[in-house]
Amino acid sequence: MTGRITTALLGAILAVTLASSVALAQAPNALIIQASVEPPGLDLTATPASATAAVLLYNVQECLVKVDRTGKIVPWLAERWHTSDNKNYTFFLRKGVRFHNGRELKASDIKFVLQRAMNPETKHPYPGYYEAISDIIVKDDYTVTITLKSFNANFLLNLARQGSVIYPREAVDTLKSAPIGTGPFRFEEWVRGDKIVLVKNKDYYVPGLPKVDRVTFRFIGDPNAVLAALKAGDVDVSGFGLGPEHVQDLQKDARFQVIVGDTTNDVILAMNNARKPYTDVRVRRAMTYGINKPDVLKGAMFGMGKILGSNVDPLNPYYVDVSKIMAYDQAKAKKLLAEAGYPNGFDTVLKVSPQYYYTVRSGEVIAENLRKVGVNVKIEQIEWGQWISRVFCRPPCTDPEYDLTIIGHAESWDIANYANPKYYYRYDSAKFQDLFKSSEITLDDKARRELYVKMQHLLVEDAPVVWLYMHPRLAAAKKGVTGLWKDLPVSSIDLSEVGWAPAK
Repeated sequence: MTGRITTALLGAILAVTLASSVALAQAPNALIIQASVEPPGLDLTATPASATAAVLLYNVQECLVKVDRTGKIVPWLAERWHTSDNKNYTFFLRKGVRFHNGRELKASDIKFVLQRAMNPETKHPYPGYYEAISDIIVKDDYTVTITLKSFNANFLLNLARQGSVIYPREAVDTLKSAPIGTGPFRFEEWVRGDKIVLVKNKDYYVPGLPKVDRVTFRFIGDPNAVLAALKAGDVDVSGFGLGPEHVQDLQKDARFQVIVGDTTNDVILAMNNARKPYTDVRVRRAMTYGINKPDVLKGAMFGMGKILGSNVDPLNPYYVDVSKIMAYDQAKAKKLLAEAGYPNGFDTVLKVSPQYYYTVRSGEVIAENLRKVGVNVKIEQIEWGQWISRVFCRPPCTDPEYDLTIIGHAESWDIANYANPKYYYRYDSAKFQDLFKSSEITLDDKARRELYVKMQHLLVEDAPVVWLYMHPRLAAAKKGVTGLWKDLPVSSIDLSEVGWAPAK
């Protein structure tokens, strides 16, 4: 009897030990991602916030086409497209794609989404993306043709942006709090002030994806807290918000892999071109001459990143380096201020949002730089929601409430903002607007590049903002996390292929 019990007990112990070994060998099936800023809302057709795109774009909601990790436009919900004249684009949808509510995606959904984006009453954040569309023809359940009034060189790119996500018409009223799409993850919950949880879409049409069952975005804004959370094992990946000094720290830690790459996030010192003294181009140029950009980059980012001279960033194929045309020169800055009627300088207010740590750091260096040329900068820190409503001037706001502000603009190919006199810069140049319009209808690559070069040089000359630097892609992840993008050609933290390497 005793022998039998002992044998049974040993067998049980062995079974438990083997089960434990198998469990240890299995890779985790969940990810915790740190995000520095909580989205103001979850409707990508209502907000331009990159914080919303970071969580939802390509994860929960997808587009007809997609910008891949190399920056190339590739088929997505449309398995292919065809055009013979660059005015009539026919998209052939994948069959069997289902929204998260179970209904199959049809061509009529594409028409509904685009028509809604074109409707001024919906107040879409990017109505200009769809201005060239004249007609949308549903040919059958899986074929739709979009006809353009005029050539639009960015037409396909616009269909890959965050405002062009596809959703079912029956979900319009819940997009702000419970978005539905076709993506690899379903939205599960939003605990305001804490986290957003996504779960695996088991009906996703791409075999083998996603690679994890659950993703939690945790909102941690302070870079020191991000570092602490990583080291404590409370998060698996830092998305945005890791400071450059923390990257250097983590590079020495064998438990982590560190990613340093490029982004389309252009950090700028915006000036309210409709408010004195910034109505005067001489003052705006003086501001550029008065700022030592290498000092700003060193102070804010420990030198990581790339100094900019215009809106076009190094990931753009039409980028030219114009950063040295109006380089730091205190004497020129003082001379221009005197010519503009400010020989003794002036007082001004710089509004920054501490949720983005780099805005405060950059502001401190800039204030010290400008003090030396007579511009006395008072730094005022405001909450992100106030920045969006008052500075960025989201409707019903009609008059941006700021002199100066610092922010990173993460949207790729966003030079259109400078052709919009109602944008919060209030930059209004007929010459620039004409160049931009020409670039949008120019399909020849060489000719379009020449227009982009002209636009970049005109922006330097008009100095509507001070372009500071490209915010680098700074991320860290636990060893074993695979599939993260090195560069960020779009604002999305695309997790569709992110997973864990099998444990050894």
